[in-house]
Amino acid sequence: MPELRPIRAPRWAWWVTWPLTLAGLGISIYLTYEHYSGNKSLSCPASSHVDCLKVTTSSQSMIFNHIPVAVVGLAYFVLAVFVMSPWSWKSGSPLLAWLRMAFGILPMGMVVYLVYVEAVQVKAICLWCTGVHIVQFLLFMSVLAAYLLRPLDPIES
Repeated sequence: MPELRPIRAPRWAWWVTWPLTLAGLGISIYLTYEHYSGNKSLSCPASSHVDCLKVTTSSQSMIFNHIPVAVVGLAYFVLAVFVMSPWSWKSGSPLLAWLRMAFGILPMGMVVYLVYVEAVQVKAICLWCTGVHIVQFLLFMSVLAAYLLRPLDPIES
């Protein structure tokens, strides 16, 4: 079995992914708080196309009718804080590199689905949710750029 050797990541990677992850965590904390607070005071204008309250209280805002999408986003970003941290990037761990790729790519499926739900089923867009979607798209692009534009060269011992 081949030995897993450390993987060098570009230095800019954590400078980009770390603040993005913290921004996603902050928005997810806010959306989770709003979900459980009951006051539904999302600071978001309500118009025919933009209505955070309509999106976050729709039946589609719950997974299996029990798990709030906001909580799933919060759990993801809590884990992503560790995976995208400067210490994680600097470790050179191949396992963390693959985990980082998964954390960048896989959630994009959920983002595409949620944008579809907002636009087609609920017929309203939540600006806070869109903020999380943009953060995730930027994380996706950053992780891809970090590993695909630069070869996964092993660190010289």
